[in-house]
Amino acid sequence: MNKKTTIATIIILVAAFAAGWGLFQWFNTTSGQKETIFRQEVTYSDTSSANNTTPGPGFLQMVNILDFSEEQARAFSKIESRYRQKMAKYTAQLDSIDLAILEEVKKEKPDREKLDSLAARAGEIQYALKKATSEHFLQVRNLCTPKQQERFMQVISDLDRYRRGRGFGNGPVQGRGQRGQRRGWRNR
Repeated sequence: MNKKTTIATIIILVAAFAAGWGLFQWFNTTSGQKETIFRQEVTYSDTSSANNTTPGPGFLQMVNILDFSEEQARAFSKIESRYRQKMAKYTAQLDSIDLAILEEVKKEKPDREKLDSLAARAGEIQYALKKATSEHFLQVRNLCTPKQQERFMQVISDLDRYRRGRGFGNGPVQGRGQRGQRRGWRNR
């Protein structure tokens, strides 16, 4: 792997991590809309985890948008908890790899094989992360009634439009950015 390829790989990894973090932060902010269909103090209660965490505004927003029953909300809480734990693990691993890459690049004679190995490992983690995300979406969709699945598909469509830089449409996830014209992370 030549020097340009190594540098490009590092830049892509850092950009991918930054973009993922940015999207995570953006989707976890409240939209300012007052949807009060479901207002309940919910705590994640995953028996495999010793630490319980309170769900974020994204959780409550999905419960409201999909109009989940209390039973569905509890099941969604468990699904969301497991997903967040996986994402935290993968994010920590990617952070560690990013730091190792930067440390190696700072050396007078960086080891290209080590950089290649780190890049390959980051790719494996990205694969696992994307696989976990798609599985999470499928679990949420399977939790929905047919009518809720229609709303869920609209949320997914809105996410797709946002990622492509077209802003949010007239679906249930509105009000972000300036009059729905927010651009996706690729267009900044």
